[in-house]
Amino acid sequence: MAVPVGYLVTPSEDRMESGLMSRSYLQNQMAVALGGRVAEEIIFGEEEVTTGAASDLQQVARVARQMITRFGMSDRLGPVALGRQNGNVFLGRDIASDRDFSNETASAIDEEVRGLVDTAYARAKDVLESNRQILDTLADMLVEKETVDSDELQQILSTNEIKMASLV
Repeated sequence: MAVPVGYLVTPSEDRMESGLMSRSYLQNQMAVALGGRVAEEIIFGEEEVTTGAASDLQQVARVARQMITRFGMSDRLGPVALGRQNGNVFLGRDIASDRDFSNETASAIDEEVRGLVDTAYARAKDVLESNRQILDTLADMLVEKETVDSDELQQILSTNEIKMASLV
């Protein structure tokens, strides 16, 4: 099995069945999703970042916005759901959200979303920089042969000291 750079880890079967995901789980998932983008920045520099992580960036923004507006996971705005959900699919839209809050609240939502994304980015960067030797090894392998299978990844991880990210 090849492991693509920047893949989003899927929830465990238990989480999928229950549909219950904690704040820390979602924050960790966002950091994982940003890993490919951050790795490109570290390895190639900010000027050479590609569009490869575009879908990961969209997913991270979507999760962060849902944490704030649907799941009430904002210390600043509190445990409230913001935006009425409606199903105007027949109008050519996905399930849409009517805005039922002020411009000030919209601004606060944007700031909260940005804060969640910035925190996830910083965590991804910290763990990748702390494990730079492993990142370089993986990057070299990917440049050489484009994929790293699970056995190769396990071999690298088992023969190196791994510095874990701080828990959220």
